[in-house]
Amino acid sequence: MGRIRTIERDGILDAAEAVTLAKGPSGLTIAAVAEQMGITNGGVQYSFRSKEALITAMFERWQDEYAQRMAASCDDPTSDHALTRAHIAYAANYDDRSRRGAPSLLVSLLNSPQHMVATRKWYRERLDALDISTAEGRQLRLAFLAMEGAFLMRLFGLIEIGSDEWRGIVNDVVALSDGEMPHEQVNARSCAA
Repeated sequence: MGRIRTIERDGILDAAEAVTLAKGPSGLTIAAVAEQMGITNGGVQYSFRSKEALITAMFERWQDEYAQRMAASCDDPTSDHALTRAHIAYAANYDDRSRRGAPSLLVSLLNSPQHMVATRKWYRERLDALDISTAEGRQLRLAFLAMEGAFLMRLFGLIEIGSDEWRGIVNDVVALSDGEMPHEQVNARSCAA
C-alpha cells in the first residue's frame, strides 16, 4: 500500500512565492506551483480551489505575518505614533522573508482589485491616524512615506541598495521619526552650485 502524502498549505504558499519570484506575477499558475512542489495540479487544488484562492491565501499570510511582527514589536498598540514607529522598524528590517513576501503582495495587488482596495485603505488609515497639525505628526508622516518608498523600491528590485547604504537610509528615517534631522547630510546647495 502506498504512503499517503500530506500536502501542507504553507508549503504550497512557499512554492507559489518561489514561482512568482522566478517567473513574475504572470507565471503564477496552479500548474507552475504543482511543478515547483513536485505534485499534481489536483494536489494544489485540494488546498486552493483556484488561482484566486491561492492569491488570497498568499495575501492573507503576508498580512498575518505583518500583524504578528507588529504586535511583537510595538510598545504601545494604542498609540498611533508608536504604531508608525514600529512599522518603520519593521520595514527597516528587510530580510529574506521580506524579499520572498514581495511576490505575494505584488501578485495580489495586480490580480485582485479587492486587495488593492484593502491596501489603499490600510495606507489611508495609517496616514489619517497621524496628527499632521503638529510638527511631530508631519515628521512621522514623512518618515513613514520615506521608509515605505525605500522599502518597496528595494523589495521589488527597482533599486539596488547595499547593506551600508540601507543602514544609512534607516538611520536617517529613524532620526526623522524621532524629530531630528538626519546626521552627516550633504549640503544640497553646495551640490547644486
